[in-house]
Order: sequence, then structure tokens, then C-alpha cells
Amino acid sequence: MAAVPVRNREVREQSSPDGTILSYPAAVNPWFGRMARKFGLWDGKPLSRKLQLDSMGTTVWAWIDGSADVRELSRRLAAHYGVTGREAEASMTAFLRELGKRGILAFRPGEPMPEDPPENQGRT
Repeated sequence: MAAVPVRNREVREQSSPDGTILSYPAAVNPWFGRMARKFGLWDGKPLSRKLQLDSMGTTVWAWIDGSADVRELSRRLAAHYGVTGREAEASMTAFLRELGKRGILAFRPGEPMPEDPPENQGRT
């Protein structure tokens, strides 16, 4: 939860009535790329994909500034939409994981959680 999501600089965003559309570079499997070139189906130019974000995704995308960690983003989500912390964490991590799989985001290490003070250690 201490990881900080960072936007891919190659991602372009466009507003739409339904939210935000993200255009991002698509990775091409080298084997498929060679076959597509061989048969004249691809000219080798970078491919682009699009992802339509709904209003909640658009809100979270706006919060991703490279300084807020996943924990902070989850807190904002819980407060903004009136959901529990656990629901916000589950939704946030699933959303960010999907953006990460697509190469839209990367993650950098954030600040570790402070240790419990010695007087609180060992308490249940």
C-alpha cells in the first residue's frame, strides 16, 4: 500500500461525455510482429490502444500525481464515495493493477509505514 503509482508519459488523455479516454502504446509480441510484417498486415509503427474510464476511474486518474501512495488514494476514494476503507482498498488496488498490466502506470516505492512506538508493541 506504500507504492506510489506514476503515470506513463506516453499515455494521452482525452475528455469525453462519459469520462476520460486514455490512449496508450500497445506491446506487440515479437513473433506476431514478425508474422504480421511478413504478410503485410503491419508496417512496424507503434500500435495504440484506448481505454474508456468511467466517472470513478476518471476521478482516480485525476488524483494520480506521482506523490500520493495507494493508501492515500484509497482513503480519498473512501471519503469521496462514502465506502468502507476495505472496499476502497480492494477497488483501488484492482483498478491500479489493471492500469499497471496495460503499461498505463508504473509503481515506485513509497515511504514505509512508521513502526509502532515501543509502548504499543505486544498489545492486541
